[in-house]
Amino acid sequence: MTSPATLSDYDVECDWYLLSTCNYRCSYCFLPSEALGAKLQQFATPEEWEAAFDATGKRWLIHITGGEPTLYPGFVAICELLTRRHIISINSNLSRSSVRAMAGRVDPSRIGFINAGLHRFERARHHGTTEFLATARYLQDAGFRVIVTAVASPEMVADLPAATAECTAFGLQLAPKVLRGSYAGKHYPRDYQPHERTRLRDAIVQARDYYRAKYAGWPPPSIDVFADDELLEGLPDFGGRPCSAGFRFVRISPDGVGHRCSEGWPEMGNLLKGTLRLRDSPTPCDRKYCVYFCNKYTADAARYPLREARL
Repeated sequence: MTSPATLSDYDVECDWYLLSTCNYRCSYCFLPSEALGAKLQQFATPEEWEAAFDATGKRWLIHITGGEPTLYPGFVAICELLTRRHIISINSNLSRSSVRAMAGRVDPSRIGFINAGLHRFERARHHGTTEFLATARYLQDAGFRVIVTAVASPEMVADLPAATAECTAFGLQLAPKVLRGSYAGKHYPRDYQPHERTRLRDAIVQARDYYRAKYAGWPPPSIDVFADDELLEGLPDFGGRPCSAGFRFVRISPDGVGHRCSEGWPEMGNLLKGTLRLRDSPTPCDRKYCVYFCNKYTADAARYPLREARL
């Protein structure tokens, strides 16, 4: 078993979009429906992915997301193999039976966290929230660091007391994620109503207190929703600030192509082909990506001297 403190011992973090395919169609999803419904492509076997990460000579923190990553063939094998030398975290809607199969095959101390996304209204179209909550509790009891989150659409904010009560009945705590971007003709977080802000702020503080006590001694999760109350007043602007994206953080596409963060950046090579080349220092931010990773790596950048960046 690994001590939680060692979960911070890594060289590079990646946000790995394993696939865009998803079995849900949440109205607030940032991926278009054609991407969610795309035929799943498998670019490498679990063993080939393991070999590709190992070949870099780096110790990785690998955030596995999608789409719904548990749809990927050999998902549990990927987790099992990657955690032999690296650390992973997972973003999942917990809708597939494979996620339970991690218990007994994957060391929970090698997983920084499981971001269990509760999509309550989409769940109503499938098997309901009870199955989700039972799976989340099963993983928590198996030793995994489970964080139950829900995107705070206006509908979810209205439903927050009921959703929170359901989670509490299973010994879980719901943490709302502030909605960011356009939704139903409005722009968030700007267009939250005062009563919605109040409800969200109270729920975020409650979740922060709960999880910080429950997982005391663990490093903050990369998808750190526990400071989302700060986003209610507006999203930060990282433009021009030194950022370690491309140096200590990289986005990996389903085919192994690396980007500093968003795909607007020039490609940094391909992990699967052994051509991925990271920068050797932080460089100024000139675009938006994800507020959680931006917060983490603009702060992190201050620890490193700025030198001329090269690919």
